[in-house]
Amino acid sequence: MTVIRILWRHRALIAVLVRRDLDARYRASVLGFFWSLINPLLLLAVYAVVFTYIFNPRFPGGDPYPLFLFSGLLPWLFFSGAVLDGSATLIDNGPLLAKVMCPPELFPAVTVLSHLIHHLLALPVLFLAMVVSSAAGLHSFPWTFPLIVVALVPWLLTTGGAVFAISVLSVHYRDMRDLVGHLLNLLFFSSPIIYSLEGLQVPVILHRILTLNPLASLVTVYRDAAFAGRVSPPQLWLTAFVVGGVSWWLGTRVFAAYRETVVEAV
Repeated sequence: MTVIRILWRHRALIAVLVRRDLDARYRASVLGFFWSLINPLLLLAVYAVVFTYIFNPRFPGGDPYPLFLFSGLLPWLFFSGAVLDGSATLIDNGPLLAKVMCPPELFPAVTVLSHLIHHLLALPVLFLAMVVSSAAGLHSFPWTFPLIVVALVPWLLTTGGAVFAISVLSVHYRDMRDLVGHLLNLLFFSSPIIYSLEGLQVPVILHRILTLNPLASLVTVYRDAAFAGRVSPPQLWLTAFVVGGVSWWLGTRVFAAYRETVVEAV
């Protein structure tokens, strides 16, 4: 709760820093913020061509596969992008931390919110893709699409907790960023993003390990709402929110344990 109070107290400054981060990302760019729409649109176009005309994936999943993949990839891009940037956010803002009386909690929060905005700007692309697919008779439009707002909450909590922990650990252990990159690769392929756990032909022990992946419930709940047009079972929703809550709690506890030495370590 201490972290939440700090963030709420400095909400105006957080808004300014988020705006600064977004402006810096698109500085000297001709299209500016339109890249937030163009990037996911191009990504979807590439997937549609590759998985429709080049090769047919043998992974168990929904049809059309490009939309199945895109609906699982969007929240992952939010999570992985925020975690990677979070590993350097305190280091990059070291001079500001040293010169201004600014709580270090603000910078991980700014990183998460910046990537959340990019994710929200990508949702219209997914929505339009579902509309076009439905109009073409390829896939029925998911009536559960508005539930994405709720399904995004555990992703936000999980991402926030991970970014808080990794940001402060990266200050004290500079090889953390390289380690995080490798862990994200492992987590990506062990999460049901490019495949569905239903019908996956793997040994039983491996299937159980994949099911125990903390992100499995988050991906499934989000994809069910965004693509499958069904509401996930209550226990799956509960698992997703428990994962998010535990991640937030652990991440903020780790941050609190190291926060007093952040300025000196930076």
